[in-house]
Amino acid sequence: MPIIVAIFIAFFSQMLCASEIQEFTAEYEILYGDISLGKAHYRFSNSQGDHYRFDFSSELRFLIFSDVRVVKSELTYEDAHLVTRYYSHDRKGTGRDYFEEILFDRSENLIRSTYQGESIEFVYEKDIVDGLTVQLLLMLDLQKGNLQPSYKILDANRIREREFRFVGEESITIQSSDYHSVIYEVVRDNNRRKTQMWFSPERNYLPLQMVHYSRGKKKFNAHLLNYHESDSVDSSGKD
Repeated sequence: MPIIVAIFIAFFSQMLCASEIQEFTAEYEILYGDISLGKAHYRFSNSQGDHYRFDFSSELRFLIFSDVRVVKSELTYEDAHLVTRYYSHDRKGTGRDYFEEILFDRSENLIRSTYQGESIEFVYEKDIVDGLTVQLLLMLDLQKGNLQPSYKILDANRIREREFRFVGEESITIQSSDYHSVIYEVVRDNNRRKTQMWFSPERNYLPLQMVHYSRGKKKFNAHLLNYHESDSVDSSGKD
């Protein structure tokens, strides 16, 4: 997954339980070192009945660099589980533009993935998810107390294993507000890169910030600007 998107891997907050899904919007500032590149936005919403959408957009710019992305996942809520139906990722800016699309076709027992014009099919597995939906699943696992969640993520026509581990706890200040946080990091085979994320247990594991290091130096970081939960939506489609 490209680094600009990978740094958002857990940046959102929402609540899930057996009977309802909490809709939300969230906004984050993205920085390269101490230089602000722009903002990223999340929106999780009920589209109709038990159908939901998870949307991500970002517009990052600095001098001649630009990176604009629109990503969405369409899901259903079945037996207290989120099931991905469709995913798309449209990227434009400096370097190569691309469009990625994944159709999760359970009726045909197939997952059809298209990336940069090349298509490939996989046997359908309910554990295979896209890079945006995994963020919802991660939050569910953290709420359940899973200290080392792992996932199969289909990205760029490849299935990759992604694992997270609990690091510790820390009090931090974000936007002049103090939070108690728990820290998780992405498990990697070497220490050349490190990505750590801070979550607020008191606020349904609201992601507060993320820092990505490369060869020991801080590269990208992001922090929460604002967050809003709307009224809960019953999974049957009734308010």
